[in-house]
Amino acid sequence: MTIRRTLVETPSGFVHVRAAGSGSPILLLHWTPASSRQYVPVLNKLGDSGFAGYAPDNMGYGQSDPRPAPWLVKDYADNIAAVMDGLGLESAAVVGGHVSSEFAVELSLRHPERVTHLVLDGCPVWDRAFRDEVLSVSRQPAPEWSEDGAHIAWVWERSLWLQRMWDSKFELDDEGAALLRNAVIDSMLAQQMDDATEALREYEMGDALAKVRVPTLALTAETDPLNNCHEKVLALVKGSVGHTFAGGHPHHYPEKAGEYLDVILKFLRSG
Repeated sequence: MTIRRTLVETPSGFVHVRAAGSGSPILLLHWTPASSRQYVPVLNKLGDSGFAGYAPDNMGYGQSDPRPAPWLVKDYADNIAAVMDGLGLESAAVVGGHVSSEFAVELSLRHPERVTHLVLDGCPVWDRAFRDEVLSVSRQPAPEWSEDGAHIAWVWERSLWLQRMWDSKFELDDEGAALLRNAVIDSMLAQQMDDATEALREYEMGDALAKVRVPTLALTAETDPLNNCHEKVLALVKGSVGHTFAGGHPHHYPEKAGEYLDVILKFLRSG
C-alpha cells in the first residue's frame, strides 16, 4: 500500500504526517522518543479495510518542526487538534501509546467532539512518587556534543536500553538491528533528544482516565513494562475493554502488525 506523506501547518509550526487507506479516520500517535515511522507496518496493512490511518510526528519529533519548549500534555493535545483541522478531520478514533496515551486522553477531554473512540496502548498510571523515581532513572540528560562522537554512542546505548526495557527478549540480530537503527535516528531527530519528560512528570493520568466518556480499548503486551497498569486503566475508564498481546509488543515485531490492526478494527467496528 502506498503511504502518503504531507506537512500540516499548525499555529506552532509544521507537522509531518504519514497516511494510508481510505474511509473512517484513525489517528495514530507514536511513543516517545520515536516517530510516525513506528506505524509504517500498520499503515501498510490497512488495504481496503474501510479505514484511513493518519500518523503524525508529534511536535518536536521525527520530521515535524521543533516545538516551543517545554510543552505539557495539554499543549500536545491542542496541537493534535490543529493537525486534525489541517487534515480536514472533524473527528477520529485516536490511538495513543505510552506517553502519547496521555495526549490521546487529554485530546478527548479538551476536544471531546473530535474523538469517537480511544485506543490506549500502555498507560503510565503512576502515583507521583513512583513517577519521579522512574523519570530520575530513565530520563538521563544527553551528554554534551563531543568531537569523538561519544554523544552518538550514548544515543545507541540508551536506545538499546529502551528496547530491552520494552521487550526483555529483544535480540540484536538483523531484524533487531534495523529496529534499533530507526530508534537511534528518531532519538537524534527528537528535539534536544527530549522525550516529553516534563509532560509525563506533570500529568495526573489516573484523574484524567476517570473522566473519559468515549468507547475505550486498553491494550498491553505481556512484556510491556506498563503491563502492570493495564487493570488500573480498565477500572478507571467506565465500560472500557482490554486486550493483551502474547509476548512482545507488535511495534517491536513488524510481522505482528496485522494482528495489532485486527484487534483495533474489531473494536471500532463493534461500535
